[in-house]
Amino acid sequence: MTPTSVLFIFLQLCCLQMMLVSMPTCKLPGRVVQNTHNLLRDLGEPFPVHCRQYNNQILFPDSALSSGSANHPQCRWTSLVVYESLRGAGLMFEEHELPEGEGRVTWDEQKLDNYLNLQDRLVEDHQCLNTTEASGVLSPYFSNVTAVVEQQASSSCGWEALRRDVLWVLNSALRKHRGCFNWTRAH
Repeated sequence: MTPTSVLFIFLQLCCLQMMLVSMPTCKLPGRVVQNTHNLLRDLGEPFPVHCRQYNNQILFPDSALSSGSANHPQCRWTSLVVYESLRGAGLMFEEHELPEGEGRVTWDEQKLDNYLNLQDRLVEDHQCLNTTEASGVLSPYFSNVTAVVEQQASSSCGWEALRRDVLWVLNSALRKHRGCFNWTRAH
């Protein structure tokens, strides 16, 4: 091989590496997702016993994280479900008031504000994960949560169920699919 052909191959390899490094990936930042999980976990007490009566009405699809779809490998699907869960929860907070007075949720307001800020940041910064496929899978769930939240007598239980289920999604994704998140970039 001549020095020119070695140089040519070397330059091609360098260009290929630059293309791979510069390709945008749409991975959620692991540390931000972990902080979001921790804030949601620490908002208040565990799921109230009196709200268990709504468990049959509000069922998060257990299979949502268990397998990727035919169109998406597991990591991509996990990211889509996490994103859509946070986006759906964000819409709930935008469209509905937390109950006040008797029957209200007793969440730490500062932690709730911090959680909402991180949730909004994750949704806003990762719109590349906004697809109709994941939202279609979770749409019935969010409809059921909305129905319970809109009933005055059960509103706090709807909010607690939302918190429980988003917490489950984040916890499961972080535990079972840790490699699907970006842990290297500072966020």
